[in-house]
Amino acid sequence: MTAPSTAPTSGRIDIAFAPAEGAVIRMLGLVERRGFELRGVTMREGALSIDVAPRDASRRLDVLESQLRRFIDVTSVSCSPAESLTQ
Repeated sequence: MTAPSTAPTSGRIDIAFAPAEGAVIRMLGLVERRGFELRGVTMREGALSIDVAPRDASRRLDVLESQLRRFIDVTSVSCSPAESLTQ
């Protein structure tokens, strides 16, 4: 049996992307389909910040980050754990 993951599960995801038709909807849809709640969304031209929380303990922020990087329109993704957001 493996030990429980210590990877952060809640936090903020900052995404830089090339504006394309449907890009924002695809990214937000992926976040929800992968079991995260959208807690806040901020958008600037070519950049999206999403505050997320997992729907259950098995969801990991690093996995979501990896999945977002696969989108063709995404140029960079960075995650900040929830603990660092409150400081």
